[in-house]
Amino acid sequence: FIGLLTSLFVSAQAQTSTNDVAFLDEQGRVIPNGTTIVLSKLTESEFSFGFNEIAGKVYIQNKSDKAQNVTLHYIIEGIDEGDVKVCAFTNCTSEEMPGTYEVGSKLFSVGPDKEAVEIGHSYGESENCLITLKLKVKEFGSEEEKDGPAITVKFDAKTAIATVTSQKGLTYDVFNTQGVLLHKQITSLSNLPKGIYIVKQKGVASTKKYVVR
Repeated sequence: FIGLLTSLFVSAQAQTSTNDVAFLDEQGRVIPNGTTIVLSKLTESEFSFGFNEIAGKVYIQNKSDKAQNVTLHYIIEGIDEGDVKVCAFTNCTSEEMPGTYEVGSKLFSVGPDKEAVEIGHSYGESENCLITLKLKVKEFGSEEEKDGPAITVKFDAKTAIATVTSQKGLTYDVFNTQGVLLHKQITSLSNLPKGIYIVKQKGVASTKKYVVR
């Protein structure tokens, strides 16, 4: 799931900025320019054994009454390990190093149609990663390119673990990485000491790796 933080960072808007195009959350609500969102949906990576993945999705929509050419960039501000994958406009990019990258461009016609932007961060032990999604907008037929909205994306597995441990009535079997049972049918993971664990949730056909720092 995607949690919206209420605090916004303040930045000076250039004279060539525009609100003709907006980012939307999965409920279709506009994400204000400068917002920080937190992605915390933790899964086991399908393509890298032993790796975790935090993934989420936002959307882009034309809010103006004219067609707009939109280009999506992202900036990896910081990353401890693994890679960041951003997919949009039928294109996917995967990068491991801090820097600025272009995903692609699309002509948005007038109307309610929206384009999905899928974001994922795969990692081994440290999920620390911060990126910024930025749009460049050019009105169809115009040569002037304007700065569109930008949002910051923070990947936070701790929020996902806290969410799981807060659900009432659930119990967990906890193993170390060698498969030795450490705790049986405990009701919370919040008191585990630092380390790497294999956690099996009772009544659910899945086993996940959790890292506690």
